[in-house]
Amino acid sequence: MNDMMATSGEQPLEARAGVRRVLFVTLGLNLSVVVGKVVVGLSANSLSILSDAGHSLTDSLNNLVGLLIIRIASAEADENHPYGHRKFESLAAFGLGGLLLFTCFEIGRSAILRLLHHETIEVEITTETITVMVATMLINIFVYLYERRRGEQLNSPYLIADSLHTRSDILVTASLLVGLIFVSRGLPWLDPVFALAISAFIAYAGWEVFQRCVPVLVDAALVESRRIEEIVAGVPGVESVHDIRSRGDGERLFIEFHLLVKHDGVVEAHRVTEEVEEALARQLGACHVTIHVEPN
Repeated sequence: MNDMMATSGEQPLEARAGVRRVLFVTLGLNLSVVVGKVVVGLSANSLSILSDAGHSLTDSLNNLVGLLIIRIASAEADENHPYGHRKFESLAAFGLGGLLLFTCFEIGRSAILRLLHHETIEVEITTETITVMVATMLINIFVYLYERRRGEQLNSPYLIADSLHTRSDILVTASLLVGLIFVSRGLPWLDPVFALAISAFIAYAGWEVFQRCVPVLVDAALVESRRIEEIVAGVPGVESVHDIRSRGDGERLFIEFHLLVKHDGVVEAHRVTEEVEEALARQLGACHVTIHVEPN
């Protein structure tokens, strides 16, 4: 049995540099959002706005962590990590999801305590408060669209996960703006209620992050075996294919299988494997393919 492997789709260094540029841009924007929310939250004495500021602060922390993780994930393969370090990025995304859930818990706990103790802290809403909240929401919308688009272009699981975190900021701020209207009408008890709603949005964002990064971390199959079999079986010279496996590292797709060819000659068998690799690349995109060739 011979093993033939094709490797393609290595992410260029420019892409890694592109991810770092995105993180620097979003870090500056996220810090401006935090400052704006803290100022209006303190002036309005609003738990929900200050909770939202804490949520936004995690965006900035995530950017800083991302800059470190991208540096680690960009390291070349070595003896201890022969497949490279790309999963460190998915591991960081997993940590980001955990941070979201912790933030959710803290916000929810504070809101429930205020409701249970019937605290009726007066919340002071002004035109400036509304203006700043609208401005921060517009910044978050730009950050989400920019980070999500660049994350997909650069094939970065961390940028995509961070964009989902930013999207939760948009939903939170939108709900806050609605809540502030009711609070300004003399219903301050709605402030902790909306803080609870915020915690639910954050929890959902954390769940979305886990859905994306956990399959990578546990080596779940990224492509159905039936789909790979259909592609390979359609190549002339292929007798059959079995023991199909696939996995990913958050950036690259790895596929391996046993291939029974109709030709006994090594040259012909090699030609068939090359056609198989090309067919997989056309259908699934750049991938690393390991083929265990079995003669007929």
